[in-house]
Amino acid sequence: MLSDLRDGLARFSPQTRRFLWGCAAMGAAQTVPWTLLALYLDRCGYSKAEIGSVQASEAWGKVLVAIPAAILLARLRTPPVLVISSVLAGACYLVLPWLPSLAAIQAVNVCAGLAWSVHYVAIAPFLFRHSTVAERAAVFGLADAVHTGAAVAGSFAAGSVVTWLTHLAGGEREALAFALSGGGVLALLATFPYARIREDSAPLRASIGMVRVLRENRGLLVRFAIPHLVIACGAGLCIPFLGLYFQDRFEVAPGAVANLYAAGQVLVTLGFLGTPWLLARTSFVRSIVILELASIPFFLMLAITKSLPVAIGAFLARGALMNAATPLLKHFSMRAVREEVRELQNGITSLVYGLGWVIGPQIGGRLLDASGDNYRVLMCTTVGFYVAAAVATMVLLSPLEKSAGA
Repeated sequence: MLSDLRDGLARFSPQTRRFLWGCAAMGAAQTVPWTLLALYLDRCGYSKAEIGSVQASEAWGKVLVAIPAAILLARLRTPPVLVISSVLAGACYLVLPWLPSLAAIQAVNVCAGLAWSVHYVAIAPFLFRHSTVAERAAVFGLADAVHTGAAVAGSFAAGSVVTWLTHLAGGEREALAFALSGGGVLALLATFPYARIREDSAPLRASIGMVRVLRENRGLLVRFAIPHLVIACGAGLCIPFLGLYFQDRFEVAPGAVANLYAAGQVLVTLGFLGTPWLLARTSFVRSIVILELASIPFFLMLAITKSLPVAIGAFLARGALMNAATPLLKHFSMRAVREEVRELQNGITSLVYGLGWVIGPQIGGRLLDASGDNYRVLMCTTVGFYVAAAVATMVLLSPLEKSAGA
């Protein structure tokens, strides 16, 4: 896998390679709170509803800054904006586990969401500008593969740190806190490759008005926004609580949960690298729908099984299949819109995805508290969202694929 990533990076321009190295550092950083934050909050004594509210607070940051980030990235050179976002994310994760109250944790997590929104809005338009037509299917898959490949290392490192510090410090709560701060250090490392990117000018002229672009392309933007919103609501409902699912149902320790997430990221990375193969054999929309629907049986297995090996296998397969659709959807969304729409398109995608993650974790946490930690209800509800997302993708995006000649 590492040799594939290295060979893939060598094919692209210096600016793309530096961008991907920064994405690797950010991927390793993000996986730490993704894997451990819910477990840390549980050790602090917070309820599932309170944990859901913290997870939703990061999404609020993404919602608040998504459209401003799109406008900013259309007017300014990308590298300085990326440096600022990685510094902000790093600072937030450094201090987050040492804050004295739930309100303070939520406030800092909102700031982390602001940073991540800027980062994600920048990725697809930047890669589209700095790659050739022949490279794009590979570079979009590789960008996500680099991100998740680094997340493998981040998850394993976080799990090892938690296991080691639990014995050294005498408690899981302190060990989880130190590991979360380590995620902040990883985010700060991204500033070095981002600062070395050279981009001569901003992508758009200042005279191009985002309001006009939004008005003229509102129907197109809504078509892409709806599937993203439905997917985000389903994912936000359940995904933040998967670590707690393995803890509550199977009594898996935090270090082992982190290692499980790392193993999942290995398969997700391989799925990203395989998307050009699937795309060569069918269309964009069909590839996305196939991957989304293929993940559903494994989610149902997670919901009903009482066997840890079966749960682990279902968890790994579900993540690989569902996440493999992401680079295809990004690539298609950039191909189906004109150049002046791309930053706005990515901003709106980030906005609606953030909205889904504002709604989902809060409902999911309350469902768990009200049902006595009944994860079956939570996961079956998520399956319903995923089926609806696949239908929306087929109905809304198939006409765009035909008109774009994609």
